[in-house]
Amino acid sequence: MDFLIDDADNLSNIPIEVKSGKDYTVHGALDKFLSIDEYNIRQAYVLSNEQKVYTENGITYIPIYYVMFFENVSHAVGQFLD
Repeated sequence: MDFLIDDADNLSNIPIEVKSGKDYTVHGALDKFLSIDEYNIRQAYVLSNEQKVYTENGITYIPIYYVMFFENVSHAVGQFLD
């Protein structure tokens, strides 16, 4: 399952891939997406059943339950709400 989160502060998107099983480091679609420089992707996440948090080749691997710590915060959008 793949998602994109709008990253208005960096004029980019943050791709998130949710994986199950032991092959969570295999993500062809995400790798292809990250290889396109014009997309200006600065960070990507893979959520899985793995219990470790680590970053490899620009992709941060985190346990699925860490999704509760994601915040919808944008300084770019906030400046227009004042």
